[in-house]
Amino acid sequence: MSPLRAKAPRSREKRLDTLGAWLGPVSAASAEFVAEDIVQRIRTFAQSSHDDLLYALRILAGIKNSITIIHGPRGCAAAGLYHMAAGCNTRWVVTNLDERDTIMGADSKLRKAVTALHHRYHPEVVFIVGNPVVAINNDDIQSVVKELHEELNLPIVPVYVTGFSSQNAVSGYDTALHALLKYLSGKSPVAEKSETVNLLSVAEHPQDRAEARGLLEGLGLTLNVFPDDAAIDAFRSAVAARASLSLCPDAPEYLGTILLEKYGVPLIDAPRPVGIEATGRWLKSVGTALGATQAAEELHQRKADETRRQLGGFSLKGRSVYISLSSANAFSLIDLVEELGGEVAGVTVTHLDRLHSRQLDALAARNPSLQIHVSDGQAFEELSIVRKLAPDLYVGDATHLAQIARLGIPIVSLETIGIIGYSGVVRLVRRIKAALVNRSFEASLVGIKHPYQESWFRRSHNWYIKREVK
Repeated sequence: MSPLRAKAPRSREKRLDTLGAWLGPVSAASAEFVAEDIVQRIRTFAQSSHDDLLYALRILAGIKNSITIIHGPRGCAAAGLYHMAAGCNTRWVVTNLDERDTIMGADSKLRKAVTALHHRYHPEVVFIVGNPVVAINNDDIQSVVKELHEELNLPIVPVYVTGFSSQNAVSGYDTALHALLKYLSGKSPVAEKSETVNLLSVAEHPQDRAEARGLLEGLGLTLNVFPDDAAIDAFRSAVAARASLSLCPDAPEYLGTILLEKYGVPLIDAPRPVGIEATGRWLKSVGTALGATQAAEELHQRKADETRRQLGGFSLKGRSVYISLSSANAFSLIDLVEELGGEVAGVTVTHLDRLHSRQLDALAARNPSLQIHVSDGQAFEELSIVRKLAPDLYVGDATHLAQIARLGIPIVSLETIGIIGYSGVVRLVRRIKAALVNRSFEASLVGIKHPYQESWFRRSHNWYIKREVK
């Protein structure tokens, strides 16, 4: 049976043994994922974390000419505000369910919202996003979708986010992609294939998409880039593509797997193209799969030589770096730091699962004692770890930068720059150079007291991480 027949995908814990809590050497993590059964960890105290609603909305916000209806209490609309602040331009509303709606049902509110938005904006597609309240009440979204789809002749896509089916927010990507494929890609495989190559881009920086597109078009490929910044036609075109290529091995995994299993679109196995050598391996994988090996090698040689000239012999030799990023970015940055001659002091990632087995094995062979910290939003844990390690540089997203800066450690944020490809290396090195030279920001924050008592820092870093007992 096709997995798209279900309302939502299986959780990442069931599909990939995903862990959201872990602290230990990379050698232990590597050994654990070799085993058939993975022991889940839980936190007895969690400071904060993202949820799957945020991740689902992040994908939907990138679909052109769409409207998203957050079907739930107005507090759930805070997720929409988060993405507006991040620069997304999608239209969204919330149905603002009250106590009566949660008891008696809110079909009429949802129906009214869809109809009004259709007549006001004439979108190409409407997304109805559930939430924990609707999941608990079992509100009948499907009947509204079926009725109004026929009445308005409009694609309406229900996205069944529950908030509690998974402990890992990355499952929200799977939920949104499941819905998009189910309702927008067509009912059956396409007999006639095209020469187009799918470039799977999920929540990528625009600079990264542009860099990847330029490199692949340099090989003579015709691309269908989606779901980021794509129209709904891209999903129908995707099922007839020659092959699929992912920019990230994590976020679009479900999308590539379904395109392969249901529609027979081959998925090219390629590393994330971060760093000179990794970008070369990425191009080589593409060239080997699509019969453009020589062109890929020539492109890499030319771009690599040009990039090394731009770097001017820059090296991180003698410097230690702490990395705190999404899992795919973190593992790719480890390789880049080592490529630049630096030492990785420690790593915080959002999750670990079987998709990372290859990276864990390779890292365990090179540096078996390297500590891997798995958390999403646990600032106090990460701060305690970084304070003890005292690295020369911290590379992360915007989540904990201010608190790390209070330690006097130079910080580099990847929130606003693309890091993929040859241009990404140059941009990142420029940020690193600036951070190492200009220490005034961190110096001005050193005197500001942290919000945590010293007793917190005296505890072991994995104090709240426990094995799950069933």
